[in-house]
Amino acid sequence: MFSQFIRFSTVLISILFYLAHMGLVWSVIWDRWRRVEYSNKILMSYCKWGLWLLRVKVNPVDIERHQGVSGLMVGNHLSYLDVLVITSLKPACFVTSTEIRDTPGLGLICKMAGCLFVERRNKNNIHNEVNEITQGLRHGLNVTIFPESTSTNGEQILRFRRPLYVAAVDASQPVLPFCLNYRYVGGEPITVKNRDQVFWYGDMEFLPHLWALAGAGSVGVDLNFLPAIPTDEKSDPTQLAEASQAQVESVFRRVVPN
Repeated sequence: MFSQFIRFSTVLISILFYLAHMGLVWSVIWDRWRRVEYSNKILMSYCKWGLWLLRVKVNPVDIERHQGVSGLMVGNHLSYLDVLVITSLKPACFVTSTEIRDTPGLGLICKMAGCLFVERRNKNNIHNEVNEITQGLRHGLNVTIFPESTSTNGEQILRFRRPLYVAAVDASQPVLPFCLNYRYVGGEPITVKNRDQVFWYGDMEFLPHLWALAGAGSVGVDLNFLPAIPTDEKSDPTQLAEASQAQVESVFRRVVPN
């Protein structure tokens, strides 16, 4: 219990340092995309530190496929840990929902990291949101989306939604699929019984889940980097969504009961 408290407290203190650090970046860098670029690089160091604190071991699979390449990163979504895992290996700007932006604490963290926000319940603003992502891609950023539009319990991959793929087409940047597979927690394989120690989905609250994760023991996760999908002005966003989902599903390990 004491080590859990120390680990949990250190994570919270680290978040405060991160916010202060990002606040300094925002105060001295006025250009939006240059600021996001610097924020992503700084976030990479904090993510590595956070994973070490929480005893999360990341195994990159075929990372050379994405080395030296920027684009629209797309993959499955299981937990807020996904952001740390991905960013520890590749600086990225994440796209998340306005619900997360409006969540106390978590929303501020996302804003300071330079996240882009989309209103999933309102389709009227989709053009402006796609335009923002397109600008980020044109500035050479890795923009990461979770096309399922939500995190899941690991039993299946939901249909990848097409609208945000338009940004990759407009920017003529490749789609870079990835797949997250959490393999174990506390020395035991991930199953239906223990997945909630790692996965964060539904109406779970952030701080209680983080507390449980801090005491769960070591976590192992594979991050599979899958073949890039090139785009041009003739690319079909629906086909891009289907092709990237097929790649992710080909290596995804579904959580099953014991």
